[in-house]
Amino acid sequence: MMTDPSPSQDVNLVDHQGYRIRLCSSGLDWMALVEWPDRQPTLMMAPERETVLAKAREWIDHQLASDGIPQ
Repeated sequence: MMTDPSPSQDVNLVDHQGYRIRLCSSGLDWMALVEWPDRQPTLMMAPERETVLAKAREWIDHQLASDGIPQ
């Protein structure tokens, strides 16, 4: 796990389907940390904020569909 002693000021929180996505810039890339209740968080990276946000939303939708939870 990566830790940063000085948290970025560019952290954004987005909710999707009841799950939280934390977005932050890490130099040249953007990271999205998807937080799930009772599960390990999932980390994704992409060169643009909108790309990583779209990936995180698609991943959540796929997880919900595979768990049989209606969206």
